[in-house]
Amino acid sequence: MPKLIKNAKELILETSEKLLFQVGYKDFKIREIARRCGIASGTIFNYFTNKEMLITAIMARDWDNLLADIKRECDLATDIATAVSIIYKGVRSFVEKYESIFVDYPGNIIGQFRKYHLTVRQQITDILSNLLSRLNRMEPLPVISIFAEAILASSAQKDIDLQALLQFTSLLFPPVAE
Repeated sequence: MPKLIKNAKELILETSEKLLFQVGYKDFKIREIARRCGIASGTIFNYFTNKEMLITAIMARDWDNLLADIKRECDLATDIATAVSIIYKGVRSFVEKYESIFVDYPGNIIGQFRKYHLTVRQQITDILSNLLSRLNRMEPLPVISIFAEAILASSAQKDIDLQALLQFTSLLFPPVAE
């Protein structure tokens, strides 16, 4: 009879994340995860079809947790610049955390990223839309989507810093006279 492991998927994810950051993408092996979890490699494949899917699941879980934190903090923001700073710093921290994984990834990381890019941009757009609505700033959705893209791109790249983004923010959303 097969060994039943309570919360096996969570155990695999937690163990895998630790291993991923200890050894990097190149030395990240399913057999080692199985050994550390005390399970057969096949058990891992019951949950994740391959190494890439497992790493994607780790990153998705991290992103979901980060996004919840960003939303919570932006719900408390009293101005657009504060929210932009929160989003920028959150995305930047995620990129920095996974930068070495992106560098070592042997496939087309840009192609993999495109799968999730629109979803992430929409999530940022939703946060901004909620904030602008709360601040009684009604902007057309295309403007918010393009702004979300600017935040995402600048936080993922190193050539546009937060100060430059905040300058752009003040031009796009000048203070409203009360």
